[in-house]
Amino acid sequence: MPSRQIPPSAAALIESLRGTGYSLETALADLVDNSIAAVAGSVDLTLEWNEGNPFVIIADDGTGMTEDRLVEAMRFGGTGPATVRDSSDLGRFGLGLKTASLSQCRRLTVASKRDGITSAFCWDLDHIRRTGDAWELLEGLPDDIAHLAEQLRRRPSGTFVIWDRIDFGRLREKPTLKAFLAGIERAEAHLAMVFHRYLSGDARRLRITINGVRIKAWDPYLEDHGATIPRPEQTLDSGGERITVRGFILPHPDRFANATAIEAAGGPNGWAAQQGFYVYRQKRLLSAGGWLGIGGTRAWTREEFSRLARIRIDLPNTIDEDWRIDIRKAQARPPEALREQLERIAGDVRRIARQVFFHRGRKAEVTQPDGIARIWQVNPPPASRRYVIRRDHPLLALLRNRLGDDTGVLDALLELTERTVPVDRIWLDTVENGPPAAPVSDPAAYSLLINSARGIARTMMAAGLDRAAAIAAVARMEPFDSVPDIADRLAEE
Repeated sequence: MPSRQIPPSAAALIESLRGTGYSLETALADLVDNSIAAVAGSVDLTLEWNEGNPFVIIADDGTGMTEDRLVEAMRFGGTGPATVRDSSDLGRFGLGLKTASLSQCRRLTVASKRDGITSAFCWDLDHIRRTGDAWELLEGLPDDIAHLAEQLRRRPSGTFVIWDRIDFGRLREKPTLKAFLAGIERAEAHLAMVFHRYLSGDARRLRITINGVRIKAWDPYLEDHGATIPRPEQTLDSGGERITVRGFILPHPDRFANATAIEAAGGPNGWAAQQGFYVYRQKRLLSAGGWLGIGGTRAWTREEFSRLARIRIDLPNTIDEDWRIDIRKAQARPPEALREQLERIAGDVRRIARQVFFHRGRKAEVTQPDGIARIWQVNPPPASRRYVIRRDHPLLALLRNRLGDDTGVLDALLELTERTVPVDRIWLDTVENGPPAAPVSDPAAYSLLINSARGIARTMMAAGLDRAAAIAAVARMEPFDSVPDIADRLAEE
């Protein structure tokens, strides 16, 4: 059958690829992937405003590329998804360097040094438009950035990726300084999350800086926090390849020292958005949060009660197609054969996260084995009433003793309170505004809490309890048990 060669229009195709959905932070992360593949120990990002004409340099100290290898790296689709890759290679489609860069700028220059020889090539979208729409790759550093060659020559090896004529993919809207600075801030948080295992040394250690400031790893699982609950690691089979899954239940916000620590633990997008699965490919984070459509006919959504649940999935780079890894390496979807197993694992993590969330880090027990006097008891279904006031609470016992046989009004009040718990209102308020702040973090609330504890201790002493026993009883009552120095404060009087 006759055939025809129909090469794509260079300008049209490249302009189309600019719209693949990269943001500044995801584009930078894609280029850091290339540095990791080049066995770099450090990646230095320079983002300069340059009086409204910003430029970006991504410089690494990796192995560098020969001229032939660099030309191939500049080819669109040069190394496609079918290529067998080294286990440390984080690429897939052979498009990341070009599409990520040109999504942000109109001129991409790459200079690389290997074996003492420096090579450089440039894609210039405006040049392509002017010269007849050919796939014309320019050789050498453009004159206005030629001075950067000296920086590369001083290195034993490495690669510089240079973006200029930056427009962030917008045709008519020029970048503003405010937006540019906000972009740098987002990029720092994103890279701290995506490469946290490299930055912390869990993978081959990597140093990343932005404008000379070293990026610190952000650990989604808070593994160093004493109140984090790790679940056992499980190994699953995915198309004949081994993947590992491990769940973590994060500490309740009450378990953090201050509001700054709580906010940092929440992550770049906040507690609710960061819950769920974290999918890694060779320890590089692909998907941060969300439930991957797991949950049966009604897929799970990001809910307040599961905000403490995070689950780590580690994939090799040999099952990209099965997990439908996209060009931006920002999304992954599990194969159908694994969904039931992932739902089982995630269901266990969500269940424990719910207990921690609602009981502020303490497991709820009807029998109170920890000796804490709790006022509310939560009954499991199918109890007629889910939330009831514990009739064995010390204050109720004290009140009944004072009332003698005349406890009818008290019993009626307890009954009325239990029947009118505003569950829907509490749930809606928690979803919209988050859980109430711990009293110990608010000086005014803390003062009221101490005064309330003193009043109860005095009442117990008036009823005949000695001072030490009254203080000990109050210190074991919820919520006073959450105040570390409550017994000392009461003993001061």
